Amino acid sequence: MRRWVSMAVTGMVIGCAVACGGQGSGDGGAGTDGAAVRTVDGPVDMGTLNDVCDGDVALTGAPPYAGPGPHPVTVFSQQQGNDPTGPKPSIRLLADTDQQERAAFGAPMARTQLVACAERDKRKPTDIICRFDIGTADEVPFFRTSYRITVREAHTGAVVATLPVDPAAAGCPTSVTVAWAGAEVFSAPTDRQLVSALSPLTSWDGTGSPAHAGGPDDVPAPAGTAAGSEGSVQMTTAAGVDTNSPVLRDHLAFWAAFTGIQESDRPNLRALQARVDSSFLSTLMSLVDLLRGDAGRSTRGPVHLFVTSVSEQGGSIAVDSCVDETAREKLRLSVPTGEVGIRSRVRVTLVPGRDGYLATGFTDAPPAACPAPAGRIG
Repeated sequence: MRRWVSMAVTGMVIGCAVACGGQGSGDGGAGTDGAAVRTVDGPVDMGTLNDVCDGDVALTGAPPYAGPGPHPVTVFSQQQGNDPTGPKPSIRLLADTDQQERAAFGAPMARTQLVACAERDKRKPTDIICRFDIGTADEVPFFRTSYRITVREAHTGAVVATLPVDPAAAGCPTSVTVAWAGAEVFSAPTDRQLVSALSPLTSWDGTGSPAHAGGPDDVPAPAGTAAGSEGSVQMTTAAGVDTNSPVLRDHLAFWAAFTGIQESDRPNLRALQARVDSSFLSTLMSLVDLLRGDAGRSTRGPVHLFVTSVSEQGGSIAVDSCVDETAREKLRLSVPTGEVGIRSRVRVTLVPGRDGYLATGFTDAPPAACPAPAGRIG
């Protein structure tokens, strides 16, 4: 759950540098699918793994994608600017991973079994301007973008899966290479979006076919039943969930209080204190300290809460939800940064209290179908 929480409260610093290149947009696609694959008997390193993204290279020195996980993956992604040197993706080193995930996402390149190549797919203009302190282009228009990740086996070059990331949540970068004329900056997948999309492949147990990957919207859920709103939170429920349950009422109140403290750099704790037990409040205080230490940050926009199940768990109540923050954007000093939230499956545990149900903690929820993201491009 630490992973989801860090994404929910961490702001994005607006960029400070631009390196401008020569003429041209350089925003074309990459890859030569359909061409004959040539085998390369050489080192498995950043250069040869990047060649796998072109679709016509197999690395005989790379271990095959087989057996139980973790299966190491190397990720490449297009840069956030319309780099005039071309669309060749660059290495993407994922920092926001936990210890267990690092076995797949932080392994030495020589052990790579999978190569994930993220390319921009669809885009739409925004009213956001990325501002930079140095460089010829100090104000560059920002485009919200979706991505397509083609995952290949390094050993054979064969496509294992093609995965969507829609929308890409990262905002204005700190530095970027853009064209002299017609400079553009695009959103990019966050580390957590990439990990979420690829984890079913990197954790495959080696039996049967690899698990289908992609994230919470692989099998989109039907539209839910409206179950109320409070503050910035809009709640709907899946079929079979009682919309009149007092547990859901207090669950909504908790989310409204929790999102409320993220909407100002001076959060009001009283509403949150009334919705959680004392032990959980002490845990949440570390998040509040992060908010207070990030002066000028705030968020705006709706949180879509889709409750998939309510169940008893050893004397407490577990409420599982798809939490969609893709229409919720981060600001700094009231200026949009281009960063939006992501979607997660979250389980909140509640227990009866004197004045209703109190939240005692949250963790990752089991897999469930979620509605399509509110902020999607495609």
